[in-house]
Amino acid sequence: LILSTFTTLFVFPMISMEGRRFWVLVLLPVQRDQIVWSKFFFSFVGGLLPCAGLVFLSDSMLGLEWHLVAQHEYCCLLLCLGLSGIAVGLGAKMPDLRESSAAKISSGFGGTLCLVVSSMYIMIVVVVAAVPTHLFLLSRALGPSIIAADGFLAWLAGPWGAAASLAIITTLAFLATVVPLHTGLRAFRQLET
Repeated sequence: LILSTFTTLFVFPMISMEGRRFWVLVLLPVQRDQIVWSKFFFSFVGGLLPCAGLVFLSDSMLGLEWHLVAQHEYCCLLLCLGLSGIAVGLGAKMPDLRESSAAKISSGFGGTLCLVVSSMYIMIVVVVAAVPTHLFLLSRALGPSIIAADGFLAWLAGPWGAAASLAIITTLAFLATVVPLHTGLRAFRQLET
């Protein structure tokens, strides 16, 4: 959630902050797509390094098993991808080139939408990834009788449930990254200078 706040406050207004100097970017020998992609990669790498490091440090201090650490790191990677895609895509879709204050840009309609979409994305990814892991650890700690031997909960607590949750969050991360970026790139190409 802290990363979603950072991407909303600092990444979402990056294109808008070009403001009155936007004509200089148009004259450069780079395509508009390269401007958006560079902001995306800056946000992704800038968010991934500290987040992945903190997740790894937390997991190792807790003494978690390697497969849980790997799952947490994978979720961290997907969250950084999706949050960067949402912030950069919406920032390119709804730039405010007349405003010079990043705080006003991020507290406007686009920034609020970015924060809400980012928060929803985080909640869905965390719940989908956490439920099978929680059921697995619960059945291991309290015995398999806690979860019915047959049925959906037993399937969810097993390896197929974990694989299904990883497939769902991977698909969701792909959509959260590609859809806003595609929409933002299309709008940014047509932006009048």
